[in-house]
Amino acid sequence: MIKLKDMLPADLFKSAWGEVERLVADNRWRIFDHVAGEIHGETIQEWLRRNADAVVPFDEQFNAYLNRFMIELDLYGIHMINPQVDKDGGDPFVITLALMLERRDLSDLRKRTTGDACCVLTNEAPKKNKVNIPHVCDIYGLPHMNLFDFMRHHGWEISLTVKHPE
Repeated sequence: MIKLKDMLPADLFKSAWGEVERLVADNRWRIFDHVAGEIHGETIQEWLRRNADAVVPFDEQFNAYLNRFMIELDLYGIHMINPQVDKDGGDPFVITLALMLERRDLSDLRKRTTGDACCVLTNEAPKKNKVNIPHVCDIYGLPHMNLFDFMRHHGWEISLTVKHPE
């Protein structure tokens, strides 16, 4: 969502943001409230208030998934959060949200159940020997893509309209 805000400002790319709103209405675009709170800017915060259904709150169910996810990461020797770096603090929440929305088995989050399939939107690319969102998504069988791949996947084409001053 940060890249969407930065690369496609709502005042210039109204149709793209309209499509995101359609996905929110169809229950197909979600963001965890902790992550939404990290996105700065009055325009995006207003958009999030108008599209409150997109924001998933921290509740008992999310807490159960987050606890299980952190336990499993520890069992696998994976450390997603570097306490010396503040920027990756939201990463576990992004993946936990997808696991929860897919209703993964709480005894082993790698096991799929009957939940909806989710895709994690991230601008991170897989990197050899680095734990990041794509790396952990691959372990859990969660598809992931960047903003432009997401737009291509949904068949978005952005056209330009020029308003000439009179």
